[in-house]
Amino acid sequence: MGLEPKPKVDPVWTSPKGYITLLRRNWHILPYEQILLLLNMTQEQLEWNLFEDDFLFVKLGSKKPKCERLIYQEPTREMNMRAGEIAKLIRRYKPGKAAPRFDFFAQMPVFQPTEQAQGADAGQDGLRMVFSYNAVYGDPLMDAEQSSYPTELLSRLSAMGVNAIWVHSVLRMLVAPEGPFPGDENYKERLANLNTLVKRAAKYGIKVMMYVNEPRAMPKNWFDSEERQSLAGISEQNLRTLCTSDPRVREWLAASFEKVFRAVPGLGGVFIISMSENLTNCASHAHEGNCPRCSQRLHDELLAEVNNTIADGVFRANPDARILVWDWGWRDDYAERIINRLDKRCTLLSVSEWSLPISRGGVASSVGEYSISSVGPGPRALEHWRYAQAAGMHTAAKVMVNATWEVSSIPVIPAMELIASHARNLSRTGIRDVMMTWSVGGYPSINYTVFQKMLADPSASLAQIARDCYGEDAGPLVCRAWKEFSDGFAQYPYNIGTLYNGPQHVGPANLFYPKPTGWHATMVGFPYDDLKSWRSIYPADIYIEQNRKVADGFEHGAEILRQATVREKDSSKRKMLETDLRRAQGFKCIFRSVVNQSMFVLCRDNGDSDGMRKAIESEIANVGDFIPLYDEDPTFGYESSNHYFFVRQDLLEKLINLEFILNESPFRPT
Repeated sequence: MGLEPKPKVDPVWTSPKGYITLLRRNWHILPYEQILLLLNMTQEQLEWNLFEDDFLFVKLGSKKPKCERLIYQEPTREMNMRAGEIAKLIRRYKPGKAAPRFDFFAQMPVFQPTEQAQGADAGQDGLRMVFSYNAVYGDPLMDAEQSSYPTELLSRLSAMGVNAIWVHSVLRMLVAPEGPFPGDENYKERLANLNTLVKRAAKYGIKVMMYVNEPRAMPKNWFDSEERQSLAGISEQNLRTLCTSDPRVREWLAASFEKVFRAVPGLGGVFIISMSENLTNCASHAHEGNCPRCSQRLHDELLAEVNNTIADGVFRANPDARILVWDWGWRDDYAERIINRLDKRCTLLSVSEWSLPISRGGVASSVGEYSISSVGPGPRALEHWRYAQAAGMHTAAKVMVNATWEVSSIPVIPAMELIASHARNLSRTGIRDVMMTWSVGGYPSINYTVFQKMLADPSASLAQIARDCYGEDAGPLVCRAWKEFSDGFAQYPYNIGTLYNGPQHVGPANLFYPKPTGWHATMVGFPYDDLKSWRSIYPADIYIEQNRKVADGFEHGAEILRQATVREKDSSKRKMLETDLRRAQGFKCIFRSVVNQSMFVLCRDNGDSDGMRKAIESEIANVGDFIPLYDEDPTFGYESSNHYFFVRQDLLEKLINLEFILNESPFRPT
């Protein structure tokens, strides 16, 4: 088939850092038992990952397609002939020496920590918190080698002004089982590894913060004993809550956080989401009316109590820890009452761009979160910050500085004018504490530099920053390219549905389907051919045109960057420009692919074979342009909570897919 000889498989692909790629690529091919063999996992391990590794089961569609057991058969003569045809196609795209996957930081200069950096207080100039670009999301603290936090990354983040990183945590995995309450036998190992990480990060002036979403609901059968049954709250699907209206639950919650922070004395603090997708307290999904205890209490009282209980446990061990209470999911009509009940030592964290009104292609809507294309802050954050300030609390903003679910498979969106404008706007509100990423967006890039300079001094010049970073000759051209990127990206057809369901994360690797599949797109997982979900609130023609405008912006900006690259004489600056150019071209290909995919589905469903042919031919050229870019950059296709959305074989499969459709009726020449 034209593939390389069977290579030695790097064990990273079956490790917690890479297994999702294998799982996703075989989800529709292998039955469950063969997937366990492929990943070298027990059923219990895979089930835990599916439900705790950032909603992985939801990303896979919340169901496992039925697959027959895969058994080798000797190929027939017809199979061998088809393999030869495929080989001829694949040879056109023979790779050079492709950059090894996961090799993200090999070329990055290492910043050596100074005496001043060591032990620096993460809050002295305001919090600048990010997630590690290549961190394991599900259970990172079982990795004694701490490959999620390489020295190259910590040093680079420190040099860029980042002073805090956050880690995903599940409380019951950090404490011993005690009485009727949950725990884990490996809790000491996780605490030891957390201690090591805290000490390593401190050398670079970086604090470690925990993401907290507690107390996590437990499986219903966990409550089978009479003592545990008395602790139970509401039920959802196969889960039940530990009811925080029971004082025993609150004391366990506070005592457990106290134990963690005493065991890891340098731990910087926590940020808390009390109403997330995860079922936690009885009010976490606003169903407290189904609990005999919580139904007798106020919604705002329950939510404030959960946050205060966690804060109390942390403060018992470390009075100087930072507690960020995130208003994610709170109803606006309850926000002021919740805030007024919170411990005033806490900081209120709010998504800056949330509820910002926007219009794209004449379609009016408002922003939820995860947006660089929309410049905040929006009215929700401004109002909640006013409530907090009136209550005597500090305030913090959660923004996206590098990448978002608008497009996540290339790590740095160079829409610098939008990023700079957002920072300037925040500066004028007095915000100084900033969470700059979610799990997506943690790559150490110049975006951090631009954002922080503008936050510190809103009168700073973007043109001067470009000259400082790229030199006097290239700087002005880079600034012009940033303008093109920003103008284009500001046209992004934003909606939470387009973010989660659109094909932009998989991009040119998403297959074309000559017949409707009937499958619904999954959250940043499988787009399939579900144009209705991709476009969300946008009519198909407007969705396509808005993505075309985004692609045009990256294409025009890339041409300007090409000129800057040719002009630059300094080798180190030219290398930076070459990387920027490659990624800009990659974004162009991704959004061209969204246009091609959408046009193909639209024409297919309308019976327009000429339109289908044009979309196929355009996509063949587009994938051909994308493959060499992918080969040169190991960040292409990667996002930490999804691992690699695609690998080179997927791009080759797409070409086979396109050629196959093109050679089938009604396209076959008569």
